[in-house]
Amino acid sequence: MITSAVGCRTILLAALLALALQPAAAAFAQQATSGSAAASAPQQDPEADTVAAPVVLGGDPIIWIMAGAGPYTTQVRAERISERLKSIARDRSISNPTVTVTENEGSSEVRAGGRLLMVVTQQDARALGTARALLATEYAQQLEAAIRSERLRYAPGTLMRSGIYGGGATMALVLAAWAVFRITRRIRNGIDRRWRQQTSLRVQQAEILSADRIAHTIDLIVRVLRAVVILLFVDLYLTYTLGLFPWTRAVSRTLVGYVVTPFRAAGSAFLGYLPKLLFVLVIAVIIHFAIRLVGLFFNLIKHERIVFANFPAEWADPTNKIVRILLIAFGLVVAFPYLPASDSPAFAGVSVFMGVLFSLTSSSALSNMIAGIVLTYTGAFRLGDRVKVGESFGDIIETSLLATRVRTIKNEDITIPNSLVLGTSILNYTRASKTLGLILHTSVTIGYDAPWRQIHDLLIAAAVATPGILKEPKPFVWQTALNDFYVTYEINAYTDAPHDMIDIYAALHAKIQDEFYAAGVEIMSPHFTALRDGNAIAIPATFRGAAYHAPAFRVQEARSEEQEARS
Repeated sequence: MITSAVGCRTILLAALLALALQPAAAAFAQQATSGSAAASAPQQDPEADTVAAPVVLGGDPIIWIMAGAGPYTTQVRAERISERLKSIARDRSISNPTVTVTENEGSSEVRAGGRLLMVVTQQDARALGTARALLATEYAQQLEAAIRSERLRYAPGTLMRSGIYGGGATMALVLAAWAVFRITRRIRNGIDRRWRQQTSLRVQQAEILSADRIAHTIDLIVRVLRAVVILLFVDLYLTYTLGLFPWTRAVSRTLVGYVVTPFRAAGSAFLGYLPKLLFVLVIAVIIHFAIRLVGLFFNLIKHERIVFANFPAEWADPTNKIVRILLIAFGLVVAFPYLPASDSPAFAGVSVFMGVLFSLTSSSALSNMIAGIVLTYTGAFRLGDRVKVGESFGDIIETSLLATRVRTIKNEDITIPNSLVLGTSILNYTRASKTLGLILHTSVTIGYDAPWRQIHDLLIAAAVATPGILKEPKPFVWQTALNDFYVTYEINAYTDAPHDMIDIYAALHAKIQDEFYAAGVEIMSPHFTALRDGNAIAIPATFRGAAYHAPAFRVQEARSEEQEARS
């Protein structure tokens, strides 16, 4: 017995799917039991206007009507004969269902218990290429056998026997499913114990297939095979059991007829496509392993295990992506003629439509892809570089064929299309910082009354005392402008930490203020306006000294020229 709920649901699902996959062999088996070749569908004349129609009893075709009679088509005649045949088979007042043939002028009447079943005409005999009397006799034998067989199916003893057989078949199905689940569970447990302890499939140091992936793949194959076996058992069970009872035989065949036809067509098409499918699978496997090997090669370049003079390590990842896309495109081109319905007008129409749609909507995408390739091989930046792209200042966190992502110092992620990146200036603060050093610079404005040599010394001392500034090369000062009221000095200092440049700038500005205040030098930036006589010096009080007193402000009286002359 299957005790798990999962197993019960699997059995139920398998039963529903088997209804759709039940083969047409059951119909042929029922035809074989009727014992007549005429019960099977005859070959239809392709030039004939009429279509053969079956006379059906209990879902089984008994005979085929090949010709119409007057205004009645073959379908109408077959339906009327089927109704009469069913009525006679169910009418228990007709104790002797012997079917006889009565010859009339130009036709043969087939009767059962005195009731008319059908009329065999000369057109029927001509359609089958035989004598009318002989055809009527053969029809009578087939119809009588069908009536007796149908009555036998409804007999109490037959129904009881069918119920016993159906119960046995149900028990057999349950036991078979239980055995399949037990066997597959042991196989899966064995896979877990065996394969998960194995080493991975590797080429040098690169992992091609992991042990878990191998175990998972084998486990999936076992589960698929289990489902197929369960479906096969359920299909055999339904084919046998539903055929035991007269009420379900016709219904089951009707349901199967609705579903089997498309599945049969799909199965036939799949079997015909198998050679091409194998070719496509071979191409897919080759492309897959080619991608893995190319990835292994570029991974070795990335980690500098393989070095080329004119191929930097940072080109490994983008080049790997480009080569992977080219390999996939090559595989699709080679496999295209072997795809299902690749030569059909519908497939061609869809391909043309997709091509036109792609060409109309992908101009910007293509420009971004080309710009991404150009940026990759021009070496404008790499992952982790501190850059300024247009108005965006931050670190490069991602590069792709379509866009570049920059994370600002405020942790804001900015996605910039590669076409815009290529069309604007790019400041890279990181590229030369480890070799030449990045020069940080800031400007101050000092009045003309301060000696310029003292200003140089103060700025250099402030730079040397700033964390993150290199002692060698030494900082240096440029006088960049002699303005109307002050001189502009620019301090330049080297650093190898571009990612800390904002913190270094803040510390440098603080050190400059401390040095100038300590030396008693005023910083005239921004513009400072003062009446110097009597005003306090523009330095914080902590740097003025305890003995400092601002001079008094003196106001002199204006005197005329006469007063000056008298004095």
